[in-house]
Amino acid sequence: MYPRNPMGHPYFLDTTSSLPFLLLFITILVASQIPFGCTRQAHSSNFTCIDSERQALLRLRDSLTDESNRLSSWIGEDCCSWDGISCHKITGHVVALDLRNTVQPALQIFDPSYHSTSCLAGQYLSPSLVNLTNIRYLDLSLNNFSGIRIPTFLGLLKDLRYLNLSDAGFVGEVPQHLGNLAHLRVDLSGAQDVFRVINMLPLLKALDLEGCRLVVPHLLYVNFTSLSSLKLSFNQFLNPTLPPWLRNLTRLQDLGLGANNLDDKVHDTFRQMTSLVNLDLGGNHFDTSTLRSICNISSLTSLDMSDNELQGSIPSEIGQFPQLTVLKLSNNRLNDTIPSSLWQLTKLQALYIGANALTGVLSEHHFAKLKELKRLDISLNLLSLHVSSSWVPPFQLQHIGMGSVKIGPRFPNWLRKQKEIEKLNMANAGISDAIPSWFGVLSNDFRGIILSGNKLEGSLNSFISVADVDKKVVQMLYLVLNHNHFTGSIPEDLCKLKTLEYLDLSNNHLSGRIPLCLGNLRNLRILHLGSNSLYGQIPGSLGNLGELIILQLSKNRFDGKLPPSMQNLKRLQSLDLGENRIADTIPAWIGERLSDLEFLTLQSNNFHGGISNTLCQLPYLQVLNLAHNDLSGSIPHCFKNFTAMESTEPGTFQYSNYTYHDPVLHNFKAGIELEYSKNMESVKSISLSGNNLVGEIPDEIMGLVGLQTLNLSKNHLNGRIPKNIGNLKQLETLDLSMNELSGEIPPSLSSIYSLSFLNLSYNKLSGPIPSGNQLQTLNDPSTYEGNIGLCGKPLLNSCPAGESPKENGPVLDDKGHTESDFSWFYAGFGPGFSVGAVGVVGILQFKQSWRYALFK
Repeated sequence: MYPRNPMGHPYFLDTTSSLPFLLLFITILVASQIPFGCTRQAHSSNFTCIDSERQALLRLRDSLTDESNRLSSWIGEDCCSWDGISCHKITGHVVALDLRNTVQPALQIFDPSYHSTSCLAGQYLSPSLVNLTNIRYLDLSLNNFSGIRIPTFLGLLKDLRYLNLSDAGFVGEVPQHLGNLAHLRVDLSGAQDVFRVINMLPLLKALDLEGCRLVVPHLLYVNFTSLSSLKLSFNQFLNPTLPPWLRNLTRLQDLGLGANNLDDKVHDTFRQMTSLVNLDLGGNHFDTSTLRSICNISSLTSLDMSDNELQGSIPSEIGQFPQLTVLKLSNNRLNDTIPSSLWQLTKLQALYIGANALTGVLSEHHFAKLKELKRLDISLNLLSLHVSSSWVPPFQLQHIGMGSVKIGPRFPNWLRKQKEIEKLNMANAGISDAIPSWFGVLSNDFRGIILSGNKLEGSLNSFISVADVDKKVVQMLYLVLNHNHFTGSIPEDLCKLKTLEYLDLSNNHLSGRIPLCLGNLRNLRILHLGSNSLYGQIPGSLGNLGELIILQLSKNRFDGKLPPSMQNLKRLQSLDLGENRIADTIPAWIGERLSDLEFLTLQSNNFHGGISNTLCQLPYLQVLNLAHNDLSGSIPHCFKNFTAMESTEPGTFQYSNYTYHDPVLHNFKAGIELEYSKNMESVKSISLSGNNLVGEIPDEIMGLVGLQTLNLSKNHLNGRIPKNIGNLKQLETLDLSMNELSGEIPPSLSSIYSLSFLNLSYNKLSGPIPSGNQLQTLNDPSTYEGNIGLCGKPLLNSCPAGESPKENGPVLDDKGHTESDFSWFYAGFGPGFSVGAVGVVGILQFKQSWRYALFK
């Protein structure tokens, strides 16, 4: 369940007079079986716990009554070995305190006055608990703190992920301080009868089960018709159609059904809900008919139908919401012009219609009545904004989303009158101009700016102005200025943006050195400085950026060696230093210390020496590009340890968690450099071309069945092409050209149906070229030229009699089995299927529940 701050009426916990609510509370907190990584047993440890935390635990023990000596192990110096205590295996901090009573009789659940000696008790809880500053798990359930209130100091344990106080005898109002526990997580996915319990509460006014991963049953009727607030977003309905019982909840004011894959084939579910104020249907499969059916609810103030299947025009009925303050229709398939009725919604404060196919020219009169507007997102449409240079908007916007809207060529002067801007996105807006000095970053209250993909020019110095910077705290999170025409050096004033998490200055005309002070931006997660003219050695101060996830410095003129301090970037997932002048061996610490790396690109530098076996310590690596360096030696056999490349499933990299627009991965495919801004997690590639590598191609590489690109060209590799190369079923590009490979081309190569680029030229290959399947489409003779001993199509020289091109021979699967090994399977498939089918049909004839399950 997503964390929520207390709002509205206070919640109460009373173990004597509110048994139905208590049962629900127990169901939620006890039946959830939350995975946390802590246990109730003592953890063996090789260190003594932190003394201040040991003293805090002893004061807690002294404040408790422990008749059954459950805390008898709480002696000695090492508190990490005490029962109920779990410590972090590296820091030694206490991270979990589990004092749940595991031997409590069931009788006490129904009779709170029943006394059990196994219960911990006490007249108060020692506030020394607040000294456990790293605690994430706290369970005091099923004890007996009869008559005392929940301590307010629990609200200070801000790292708590799990808190269980159920059936512990606490009474009174739940303190609002618990609303500070913003990291609390509850997993109800294992709770089977939540709705059965809820259906026993006819007076229930509010129910919030957002994000609980529950399966919402197809109830025939419900008793909780008094509900005024129902939030079920991010769950799963057993039936994807809106449940009919929703029509009975006519008192609802707040309804949240987002992200449940629902639809509304009847289009009348909401017609009776005339009291609705807030309606969230985002992330479902509703269409425009559903939107029209909602337009009669004149009481609505907030409507979210983003990420649905709305198509065609925005209905003109949208103007029937006189009270509407929030409208979200983003990420649909809406087209045509925006209806004039929308611009009559005078109370709108937030309008989100981005990521559609809306067309038209917006002018000053469209916004004339939207005086209350604070947030506007019209990005990613086919819109233009034409206003005069003297236009003064009637609103003061905080968030502006106009990415891909035609605004230029001049920098919009009307922004000068917007004094409350926090977030601005005008990427790809056709602006060809210098940024005016009045738009200084440090002199405004920006939280984030995206101006990428324009033709902004001039120096960054005036943009990153220092006006009043010493008198205010700048809270900027992201600054994205890539793909523009900025010149000059990176201004040191950037280092004053202490809270910056994402900085992208790539694809400009910047020169000079990286300022040493960039290492002071300790919150940086993304640093993109590629495709500029920066030079000098990469500063060691970048090693201070311990939160860095992506570091992209490619296509500059950096030289020298890699600073050893970079081994401190332990969270790094993507490192791109390609196309520079770095002269170094590949440091062992890349494999030994950067264990989370998924993308490593060092191509087109002056790296020399062998490929260290330590690189094989990167199990998550899915792109390795060491092409066009001066590497020598052989290809390590331990490449088989690249576990991520053994799988055809996407990797773990989730760029949306870290970025404010899509990052770019530079990779070579079929000899052409490609930029991946989508599906980066699906790219699997090894490129070692243009080095001085020798020896044979390791058979172990044939186990990396997820590979899409394998480029070993322009080396001195010898021996044969591995026979089981057909295992690489996902290969799209295979380049082994300009080596000293000999022998025949393996017939299994023709079984790679995804292969779209093949180059085996200029080797010492001989014999007939395999035919059939995908190889028939790769009929360019240059694929095989420079191999004197090859014959057969598409070459002009035919094979001698008796040496005809081979059809696809036995293909090994990823475990080394041939197709013939499975002949027994095919022989028995027909009879086995017949017997199984008869059995299933027979069961369906007599088992009604199976028939229902199948045909539903």
